[in-house]
Amino acid sequence: MRLLLDAVPPQHELEGDRDPAGGLSLPRGRRLRGDDAAPVVVIGAGIAGLGVSLALARRGLHVSLFERAPVLDEVGAGLQLSPNALRVLAELGVITAASASAVEARAVTLRAWRSGRTIARVPVGGSDGTPYLSVHRADLQRSLVAAVVQDPRITLTLGTTLRGCRPIAAGHALAFETAGGGQTVEASIVVGADGVHSRLAASLGLAPPQDTGLTAWRMTVSAPSGGATGGIEAWLGASAHAVAYPIRAGQAINVVVLGHREAGTAGEPRAEALAKVEGWDPRLIGMLRGAGEVSRWPLLTVPPARRWHAAPGILLIGDAAHAMPPFAAQGAALALEDASVAAQLLAGSASAAQAFDRFESLRRPRVDRVRARVAFHRRIYHLPFPFSLGRDMALRLRSAERLGTDLAWLYDWHPPA
Repeated sequence: MRLLLDAVPPQHELEGDRDPAGGLSLPRGRRLRGDDAAPVVVIGAGIAGLGVSLALARRGLHVSLFERAPVLDEVGAGLQLSPNALRVLAELGVITAASASAVEARAVTLRAWRSGRTIARVPVGGSDGTPYLSVHRADLQRSLVAAVVQDPRITLTLGTTLRGCRPIAAGHALAFETAGGGQTVEASIVVGADGVHSRLAASLGLAPPQDTGLTAWRMTVSAPSGGATGGIEAWLGASAHAVAYPIRAGQAINVVVLGHREAGTAGEPRAEALAKVEGWDPRLIGMLRGAGEVSRWPLLTVPPARRWHAAPGILLIGDAAHAMPPFAAQGAALALEDASVAAQLLAGSASAAQAFDRFESLRRPRVDRVRARVAFHRRIYHLPFPFSLGRDMALRLRSAERLGTDLAWLYDWHPPA
């Protein structure tokens, strides 16, 4: 399925240029000054880029949003939206649209890998009553895109791939490659929201993403007649774990198997996923066998020491700044948090430098705490026997209230006033 945007402006027919020595130089063609019509240039129209564009526009700033895809395809499958993410969506005015086909969860059920028996039920949801939802990524993206194209302060341009960035007197010159050749955009403020493979980060000479050694096999299966009723479930094994949760108003189930992929293998993704959970709960095996197309996604991270205020006037947010494995289901939530905080600081600071320095000092402690929680989950989810017996006993002895309290610091975050 494709999200076709009739409101997206056409690309300019421009001629590109290259350095005689073979290096890339800025293309010839029309120059757009970001500090005139659009004070903020945002790179990437994923959740982070769409979110920060809306947050900036809500505060009266004009935004030029550039996305390398020629159309916004339905990419990915399900994701989880914890209360901290939903509060940002409410702030952006898209909570109703984003949650229209979502499914609310009261708890995450942890299960034994072989038998499927319940180890523990971890309550989710905010202490203020904000729910926890599971949703198809495309449904969330669609609601954000609809709000973006309706806002006159945002100009969204597709089919523009960033090829380079260099400092100039006015800020930065961004070289884009388009179907017609090239385009140069001059901007004083740039927000990089272009994901773990961030071209903006690469153009600034930042270290490339790192392989975690983990792979996620993702798939969607049709729910039984009457809709999915299992809620969010996680099966914990010695070297892998699996997660399943309903999406599309309960008419489909998103299933993910996470574990190490054997080096040098190039098997069919479904066969690889089934091999990872061989001998596991028959209900889980049945979902894998009945799923549609299975995709394989190597899980990458960026170096924890990466600077987010990477150069004067440039800020990285979302996965471009702090991609991490999905063991706490916070990828989308952190991207939306970044968007809200960055917009608030830009709108209320005397300069971009002041705003971006403040952003990093405010956000890094929280992101580091989430990163530590992700590492903790990775360890305890994949504990081998007999250590897994101690884990299961400790979880059973801990009350649901205490289990919920453990994550209150994460889910009770609010956007800045």
